[in-house]
Order: sequence, then structure tokens, then C-alpha cells
Amino acid sequence: MSDTPPIMQPDDTPDETSGATHDIPADEAFVVAIIAEDAETTTIVIEPASAQRLKEFQPGQFATLRILDDDGWSVPHPFTLSGAPHQGVRLTVRHRGHFTSQGIPRLRPGDAIKCAGPYGVFCRDIAAKEDIVLIAGGMGITPFLSVLRHFARTGADNRITLFWANRNFAGAFAADELAGLTRALNLRVVHVLSRETNPDLNSDPAFPAVAFEKGHIESDVVQRHVPHAATASFYLCAPAEMRRAVLAELQACGVDMSCVESEDYTFA
Repeated sequence: MSDTPPIMQPDDTPDETSGATHDIPADEAFVVAIIAEDAETTTIVIEPASAQRLKEFQPGQFATLRILDDDGWSVPHPFTLSGAPHQGVRLTVRHRGHFTSQGIPRLRPGDAIKCAGPYGVFCRDIAAKEDIVLIAGGMGITPFLSVLRHFARTGADNRITLFWANRNFAGAFAADELAGLTRALNLRVVHVLSRETNPDLNSDPAFPAVAFEKGHIESDVVQRHVPHAATASFYLCAPAEMRRAVLAELQACGVDMSCVESEDYTFA
């Protein structure tokens, strides 16, 4: 789109809905509930019928989902597990592409699905980090929702800064929950909005740890909110082009790239 630089597409799902073709065994499960997060975002609550391993996931991991369509079972699609482990198996998806905009909306409680996992090592050692910076583009927020929900459950005292890039505040479907988490955790939330003229109009004095920035996640934005960037541990989940852009901005801040972990949906 002409008014948005191509490097920033934060409302896209970060490589989750392209249709993975890996030969992955999928376990029988069924849909327990469907939660409409907003008009374009849905959370699917899943009960595995046989895959008890899936219930033992760690925050930041993902699972694959297959649903029945007119031609039988779909190919597996990877989605981050968005709930904390104590909340059970939850996948939060935005309606982009055929699978998420046509197949997912047809799901109903009680429907049979196939769900395999957990996979991945993203955020594996995050609880051991003292200073944490989370950077999400659009639906890249989902692994961090899992992490933060788990931290709230366990009473973590890590210092955390979350940058969440969206085109506008309406796309930040979990904004209210995150604001509430700033009271439960040592958490600062920074909404970075590329298409709002005055994002500060969204500020609420009841939540002083929630800030707003106009534009993109650039080095000056990071340094303004994370003066200790050189010693922090960074976690990045965003579309590929945004990942590359953010990594360049972090380098400009003097961040050691060995301290930056990016999600690439590795089946590990």
C-alpha cells in the first residue's frame, strides 16, 4: 500500500498461515470454544483427545492445526499457542488467507480437528532473563501473550518492555488485557501505530505504564523506552520483512545480535 513502507506489515500473521507441508503426525482433538477477539481475530480453545503431550507446552511454542474441508483433512498450518499452560491449548488466529478466513470461521464447539505439537524453542529460557524486551508485529503478539499470562500466573518479577506494532489501535485486540498486566507485572507496554495521526489520544491515565508511539519500531523509539538496551534480552516475532528492519534498528542501538531471539517456527 502506498502510504505504508513495505518493510512494515505488522497486521500480517508472521509466517503462520502459508500452509506448512511437513509430514507431521496430527493428533485427534476437538474444539471446546470459539472466542471472537475482534471482527478479524479468533481464539480456538482445543481439547486434545489423545495428545497429552500437547497440554505440556511451554510459553512460546506452537502447534499445527488441520481441519476438515470439502476435500478431507487440510494440510497442517502452524500457529502459536497463545494461552498460558494453565489455560489449556489455545490458538489465536487472524483471518488472513483462505485457511484462516474461510476454514477457521466455520469451526464450532464440538468439531473434530487434528492438532499436533508442541514444537519450537522460542522463549525457552526467557524466565531466567532479568531484562526482557518483547517486539511483536501484528499477530506476532501471540507467543508473548502466552509468556506474559504465564508470568502473571507465576508471579514473575522480570523487568519487561513490550513493543507491539500495528497499523492502528483497533488492531490491538489484547490491549485491555495487556494494560491490566502492567499492574500485575513489572511490565511496560508500548503500542507503535503506523497509521494513526495522534496515537496519544488512546492513552489512559489509569495505566501509566502503557505508552504510544507513532510510526515504526526504529532505534530512537527503542532507546526512548529501553535505555538499558545494550544489556537486555530481546525476543522478536513479526513478519519476515519487519524482522529484518527491526534487527537493523537494534544493531543501530548497539544491541548484540546474539542477545536477540527470533521466531522462525522450527519444528524442534
